Amino acid sequence: MASYHINISTGAKGAALEHAQYIGREGRFSEERYGEVEARGQGNMPAWARADTAEFWRASDEYERANGNTYREYELALPRELEPKARVALVERFVSQELGTTRPYQWAIHNCTARDGNEQPHVHLMFSDRQQDGIERGLEQFFKRYNAKNPERGGARKFSYGADKAEAALAYEGIRERWAKVQNLALEHAGVLARVDHRSLAAQGISREPEVHRGPAVSGIEARGEVSEVGERQREQMAAREERRQAVLQEAHELERGFQVAERVAARERRELAPLAAEVPREDRAELERRVEADRREQLERTRAAAARRVERREAALEGAKPQQLPLFTRLLTQARALQDRLVQSFERVRDWVRERFRGAALSPEEIQAGKAGFRGEYERHQAEERTRAQALAEGRERYSQQKAAELARQQELERVAKEKAQEQKRHRGRGRGRGLGDDD
Repeated sequence: MASYHINISTGAKGAALEHAQYIGREGRFSEERYGEVEARGQGNMPAWARADTAEFWRASDEYERANGNTYREYELALPRELEPKARVALVERFVSQELGTTRPYQWAIHNCTARDGNEQPHVHLMFSDRQQDGIERGLEQFFKRYNAKNPERGGARKFSYGADKAEAALAYEGIRERWAKVQNLALEHAGVLARVDHRSLAAQGISREPEVHRGPAVSGIEARGEVSEVGERQREQMAAREERRQAVLQEAHELERGFQVAERVAARERRELAPLAAEVPREDRAELERRVEADRREQLERTRAAAARRVERREAALEGAKPQQLPLFTRLLTQARALQDRLVQSFERVRDWVRERFRGAALSPEEIQAGKAGFRGEYERHQAEERTRAQALAEGRERYSQQKAAELARQQELERVAKEKAQEQKRHRGRGRGRGLGDDD
């Protein structure tokens, strides 16, 4: 399924050239070590940098002001459902839409291996906020401060994302939305049913936590058989999320069981008390009713106190819940309050409840035996349902364990293959150095 991801970042003074070499797999970032570039492109460069974009980023590092951004980057996940040519067309369309013919840029598509063993295509779009305006400027002048009165004397004007953080946030949200629209158009054109959505999961009404995005750097490190601290931390985060999810599901399961048990207890007592009342002598029936009523009130009071504590826990959990957890915790709180209301109503009509169950005082012996037989049948059906439910739960847990084991085995196999490949490449480089054919860097 197509997934949405965009990361917007900026580079400080001195970082532009090295980052350009990284996305282009140049210099010390060789394709042999970091993976091939699936496609690349550039545009809007000044005349002095068209033959070699490295000249532009080198000049940006040297002449951009000390606290300025030497580059801006969009890291964009590309749909794996698209063919390589369609992915290139998608990137070119977005670049044309966002940067037009003014801002210098270069991009490169990388395609590493995702956690599931499939490809993970993504593009690094690196560009300058300096805008071409038709005035030819040299290396140093291009990055000087813009002169509004005499543009030919100053540097290239910078693109603005807003006067403050609020306006910038709106501008970035617009970029995110436009990237989703361009992707969906490409998917539709390719005949793919999948679509992406730039909105948060909470805004979409989806009650799950967002995925942990590994990123190409982490995938590349682990593909070479090396240990990634970020990857280890992400695996810990995923394990913690799974633990929290299981805890919430268990709470929901217990709450649902509370409803079921209450219904079964009521059914059992209706079948049990009427025959019991019929067998009790008439002079003792009033005392029996009094004791049953007192016992029922005590039972309901304990249950009501437990329900109140559960509502308090759910309210506290809802107050501290993350946006994506709000639908689930709201539903749990609604269920807890509904059970609490039912208990209050039951407590208010305890006397009527007792009288209803003692209406069988005039039952015949045959009717009494039939009532007892009905109760036994209900109990046996309940036991059978419990056994079936327990078996289904055990089978579900077994299937889940098998799936997790298979996933772990697949991940271990991928890591083993990647490690062997990295070792083979290392041995190959060692043989190359032995023959005097080592890497340039």
